[in-house]
Amino acid sequence: MRESDRCCGSAGIYNVTQPEMAGQILEHKMEHANATEAQYLLTSNPGCLLQMKLGIDKHGRGGDMKAMHIVDYLYERIARPDGEA
Repeated sequence: MRESDRCCGSAGIYNVTQPEMAGQILEHKMEHANATEAQYLLTSNPGCLLQMKLGIDKHGRGGDMKAMHIVDYLYERIARPDGEA
């Protein structure tokens, strides 16, 4: 994903203390996420996970994109080798 190293707007409690700015950052991140047409958006950060889930919901991508913690994603693949979640 382009600019995958850039913040999603969560940054600890930034999305709570500065919701307007955090929302703008999330919108920018979602532009890049949507451009990938990926089914899964993986992260290892719990705050980012919640923020990206919000972005997916706001963009109406809940049916074709899912945000997951990378450990949960790997666990599902190990637990179900066919890859079906």
